[in-house]
Amino acid sequence: EIRLFDTIEWVGSGPPVAEPRCGFRGEKCISYTGEITGGIAGGALLLLGVVSLVLYRNWRYEQELDSLLWKVDFREIQMHESEKEATGQKMTRSTHPLIRTSQVSLSSNPDLDFRYSTIFTPIGLYKGQLYAIKKVKKKSIDITREMKKELKLLRDMRHDNLNAFIGACTDPPNICIITDYCNRGSLKDVLENEDVKLDNMFTASMVADILRGMIYLHDSPLRFHGSLRTSNCLIDSRWVVKLSDFGLFAFKQGSEEVPDEKEKLEEKCQKLLYRAPELLRAGPTVTVPGTPKGDVYSFGIVLYEIFTRRGPFGEIECTPMECLKRVLNPLDPNTPFRPAIQPLETSFDCVRECLKECWSERPEDRPDFKTIRNKLRVLRKGMRPNIFDNMMAMMEKYANNLEQLVDERTDQLQEEKKKTEALLLEMLPRPVAEQLKRGHKVEAESYDLVTIYFSDIVGFTSMSAESTPLQVVDFLNDLYTCFDSIIGHYDVYKVETIGDAYMVVSGLPIRNGLIHAAEIASMSLQLLEAVAEFKIRHRPNDRLYLRIGIHSGPVCAGVVGLKMPRYCLFGDTVNTSSRMESTGQPLKIHCSLQTKEILDSLGGYQFQERGLVPMKGKGDQRTFWLVGEDPDARARRTKERTERRGSRALNKYLGMLKSVTNLPGVRSSLKSRALGLPRGSLPRSTSLESPKRLRFASGAMLEQHRYHRLVRA
Repeated sequence: EIRLFDTIEWVGSGPPVAEPRCGFRGEKCISYTGEITGGIAGGALLLLGVVSLVLYRNWRYEQELDSLLWKVDFREIQMHESEKEATGQKMTRSTHPLIRTSQVSLSSNPDLDFRYSTIFTPIGLYKGQLYAIKKVKKKSIDITREMKKELKLLRDMRHDNLNAFIGACTDPPNICIITDYCNRGSLKDVLENEDVKLDNMFTASMVADILRGMIYLHDSPLRFHGSLRTSNCLIDSRWVVKLSDFGLFAFKQGSEEVPDEKEKLEEKCQKLLYRAPELLRAGPTVTVPGTPKGDVYSFGIVLYEIFTRRGPFGEIECTPMECLKRVLNPLDPNTPFRPAIQPLETSFDCVRECLKECWSERPEDRPDFKTIRNKLRVLRKGMRPNIFDNMMAMMEKYANNLEQLVDERTDQLQEEKKKTEALLLEMLPRPVAEQLKRGHKVEAESYDLVTIYFSDIVGFTSMSAESTPLQVVDFLNDLYTCFDSIIGHYDVYKVETIGDAYMVVSGLPIRNGLIHAAEIASMSLQLLEAVAEFKIRHRPNDRLYLRIGIHSGPVCAGVVGLKMPRYCLFGDTVNTSSRMESTGQPLKIHCSLQTKEILDSLGGYQFQERGLVPMKGKGDQRTFWLVGEDPDARARRTKERTERRGSRALNKYLGMLKSVTNLPGVRSSLKSRALGLPRGSLPRSTSLESPKRLRFASGAMLEQHRYHRLVRA
């Protein structure tokens, strides 16, 4: 404590204070008024800017809603002629340049005007582009704010796996929706087309496209699809799957069905098979558009159909309506009715597990699409991450698939060609048939010496009277089938059968010297042996009696007629052969003097003289019975016949092969045709050694190849 004994005269008003008013460093006099004022002003401006931006965005949004950018004038759409018949507008093909060049189908169509039509959906030309047009059966449309928001939302949605919404027409009666046109059709069209082979790459790519589209939809304000099925999964020209027919619930609400165009009940039930059970129980599609979990169930059905290609529920005996009833009301509540998993036993395990989860009866047990994508990631293993490379790989697979398809069709064509040629060779001799196939006219030809065989059945008239027509037909079929199998071993040609008459000739159209008489004689003896053992099916106790006559002489042969052409023989030799048969006796071979003289020169046959036999127009003729043939001579003739057949086929084969190999630059069937190769030679290859190429050889070359192998053996 300080005590002052005198007053101090302080400078100023008093003693100095202990601390300055603003502090020793002026820290107590700092003011934030400017900053606070600036902050308040800035905050006010920022708030004003945000409010202005919100108001501007709302104003722009309202302007876009009111501008109706999605609205399309139907008069600006150039429809196809079939679609414009009602309006009376006639258009030429020159006004449809895109339609003329568009590919509208995977399958072939014999319609000549097919290129100018469509099979998937009505199409139209709008602003130079080709679009799909879907009619909405409504008498009128009241454009509400909710509908404007929906249409604007759909128009702004763009994704590689969503079918783009172009616009809509609201002027009755042309109320329709315009979307991009996918010229490959829908996934349902591809799955039902058996000519399209889908390997793992195609399947995995399609599944991945559907998943990407559904994930985008579920993340968008739309939230769900509502009608996911294979018919709504469209495929564009690059084989990219695009989802369609989503949204526009307010636009489609209240649509009516024209009675004449009402869909069948079965088709409606077929579409409802993709709908989740809880949505089926909740009500019709108009009142309950769908849910995200319902889309998961629909995706499970689509995934099952992609891997089985047998429909949404596979190959089941019940109708779609019965399937719906079993889905809605299962027999066992703990075991809901679902498609069978057995067809997927060879598929990936992840697919079967994913299907079971997607088909769960409780919606909350179903996974979302992002989880499904992770589970099915195994399907895309080994595929290129670059979308362009992957597309090129897919197109390469598609090209290989087309080559395989062409090969299969070529095989089928060759098989049918063989059948046709075989049928033609049954009706006409091979040389004559070859001339007709090449388009040449078959000229009639004279033959100095041939041998003709005639036979008929003794008592056939009375047998026919006592039997039914079917029994007679069966009897003749059995008999002549037996005869045909026998004469196939001889160098003869069956001319025709008329009722019970059977006519065979040897020595034409290929001349064989004097061997024709031996061929007919040996054949007759073998036919007589076969008749002795033949049993009549409907009369097993009766014995068959055959009367045979043979004669040698000159004839003239040619093809008669254009419809069902026949190779016919003309001349007195034919009449004499018939007389030899008619004047013969049962189970005997009646032989003329001319034939006997030829057979005597060949040797090895036994005869019995009959004597003079009166014949109409011929007088008395000296005839003989052919009773047998020496076994050694028969064996010798059989060996010579086999060698003769093999050498003839071999020479023909070598000649044709030489003509093919001498042609320079033969690379393919297309090139060889231009160089003048015969169509019956090698249409797809120049060698018969490879079993792969052997399939493409024609019937004639196959037979020659068979004979060639026989001779070498």
